[in-house]
Amino acid sequence: MPPYRVQPVTLADSPALARNNMSAFWTNPNWNILWPKSTTLDFLVAEATKRMPNNLLRDPAALRHQRAVDSETGELVGYARWELPAGHRDAAAWARSKIAEDAMSPEERRAIQERSDAAWCRRVIDENLEDEVAKAILGETPIVRIRGEINEAFVIC
Repeated sequence: MPPYRVQPVTLADSPALARNNMSAFWTNPNWNILWPKSTTLDFLVAEATKRMPNNLLRDPAALRHQRAVDSETGELVGYARWELPAGHRDAAAWARSKIAEDAMSPEERRAIQERSDAAWCRRVIDENLEDEVAKAILGETPIVRIRGEINEAFVIC
């Protein structure tokens, strides 16, 4: 038996995905400084858990989600989100990795959105970022500028 298996993600995986993702990035000092100094990993995980179901349901036409699990324990050990090009979104190979929201009632979907909207997400970098702070965090040359603003796409809330 291989040590790991790749499986589709479900909304029930949200707590494990939040722990996995926040823990993985927490060790990166460049990512870690995006949060106020008083922020703890456990706090980020708790708030990410509230946002994760909504994030998983975002753009179901294009996004697919997979998890890697330990074959012996079933424990989640990795996660991948794939954004498929338009010509490949209906490919049979990706069908199982699409998050199913068809069986969800409008009330359930609304509750997921409300939980996500109420979750804390306050990064140090925001629209009012001063140039000197941007240089200290991003270096001398910003990585990406879109319409004159620093692209925040690398931090998902």
